[in-house]
Amino acid sequence: MTEIRTYDGSFSFKMLAREKADHLDELFAENDLEVDLALQSLDFSWMGQERNQAILKVFREVARTLVDAEGELRCEIDDDQEDPHFEFFTIKQGQLLLQRGTLVREGERIPQI
Repeated sequence: MTEIRTYDGSFSFKMLAREKADHLDELFAENDLEVDLALQSLDFSWMGQERNQAILKVFREVARTLVDAEGELRCEIDDDQEDPHFEFFTIKQGQLLLQRGTLVREGERIPQI
């Protein structure tokens, strides 16, 4: 079974100290990940086959560095099931928190005009 993960997220946070910003720059560079990082925000997108939770390992370190942030990292998981399922990650108190989600479809007739 092939599993494709699509990560997309945006975080805002208090002004980063230069050392913390440099640490995050190095962390993303070491893992060959492109990110839009500013002193008060981070935007990230990535799609592919994730090996050994590589993205999540990076974002656990991001959480330890930022401590608290507003926003979330969304992950759509396409694993050959009928509908994709999702994982949503937030950063609180230096930890990466996970919420799982699934797509719920409801059939409905569209009235004729």
